[in-house]
Amino acid sequence: MTTNDFLVLGAGIQGICIALELAKKGKSVTIIDQDSIPFNRASLRNEGKIHLGIVYINDPSFATPKLMLKASMEFRKSLERWIGDQSYQLGLSNPFYYLVAKDSFLDPDQLTERYKKMDELFKDYTSEHPDWDYLGTKPTYLIKRISDNKSRELFGHEVVQAAFETTEYSVDTELLKKYLTEALLSNPLISFYPNHRINKISRENNILSVTGFKENEEFTIRSKHVINATWEGKFALDESIGIAKPKDLLHRLKYRVMVKIDEKLMKRPSATMVIGKYGDVVIKKDGTAYLSWYPAGCLGWSSEISPPESWNEPSTGKVSKEKANKLSLKYLEEIEKWFPGINKSKPYLVDGAAIVAYGITDVDDNQSMLHDRTNIGLKTYGGNYHSIDTGKLTTAPMFAVKSVKSILNLIES
Repeated sequence: MTTNDFLVLGAGIQGICIALELAKKGKSVTIIDQDSIPFNRASLRNEGKIHLGIVYINDPSFATPKLMLKASMEFRKSLERWIGDQSYQLGLSNPFYYLVAKDSFLDPDQLTERYKKMDELFKDYTSEHPDWDYLGTKPTYLIKRISDNKSRELFGHEVVQAAFETTEYSVDTELLKKYLTEALLSNPLISFYPNHRINKISRENNILSVTGFKENEEFTIRSKHVINATWEGKFALDESIGIAKPKDLLHRLKYRVMVKIDEKLMKRPSATMVIGKYGDVVIKKDGTAYLSWYPAGCLGWSSEISPPESWNEPSTGKVSKEKANKLSLKYLEEIEKWFPGINKSKPYLVDGAAIVAYGITDVDDNQSMLHDRTNIGLKTYGGNYHSIDTGKLTTAPMFAVKSVKSILNLIES
């Protein structure tokens, strides 16, 4: 069997960006995925938020906010390398307000102090990088508190005690899928192999063999360099080649509900509740919205090396009508308490996505490791097996550029 130079595992946002960057450097690439189409799982079925670092303010080291801020400023620029001017057409949502719940474990004054530091980091970054932009915009501030009167007018007073206006946005993951998939499938240097479910990776004479099944037939693909850019399957594949499972690995399955909103909500801001087991409303320009409500929608929790097989169906959009109706009703009921008018929305899609992180306790624990997303990025083993922990959608394009540069420098050294 022919031996490839570069084999990328996983055709989510991370794998696609890595394949495109390798091709941009003139390298031939093979990319394989368990699904029949690219960008069909967690990369697609999330809120699309390009984090400025605000939601990770509970990381005491501020390392996570710093990382997310940097990645968000490189997000569009990195995409421009592969999709050109389409990087300016990502279907930005209405900007986010951050709502402080009455039972948040950080009160408004504590958050105000931390957000001031976040705003300072933003100003430092933008002054040091005069060519910066955030999704094609150039905001003059990151976050600021709004008056209590305005907060009550927008979000009521049953659940929310204070609110902050931000310049943070979500992108339309359907558009992101369209642009990146078109770039991937039209690139003559990239071969995409769908429906390839990987079982094992092995090494022989410094050549890596990836084995598994395509439908009912076994396959083996050999490569000089393998880049593991899978998501929930990453650590099981790492283990198959001798890399130990990381401590406190955690998989969660969280559902989203997509709705068509009442016209009166079209100009309302998007909203994220902090800090604890809460949710998000992402108001999109096309009259739809993404909803999440963690207490009702986080329906999977596993510390095993890979999540249960039963998660596969919701992760590809297959949810029973009964479950979809139940989740939709619960989401609209709970979110109405802090986003008045949302209960007039019409649900049209319910699905789920796996979240991969590290932690033992949940997000409502002030000391939970889930507030820290810095143990991510590329790691290389044996010179030619490269495994990348994406962490968040926000960091994927930046990690692709940096990872390919690192891999090619290693080859040339």
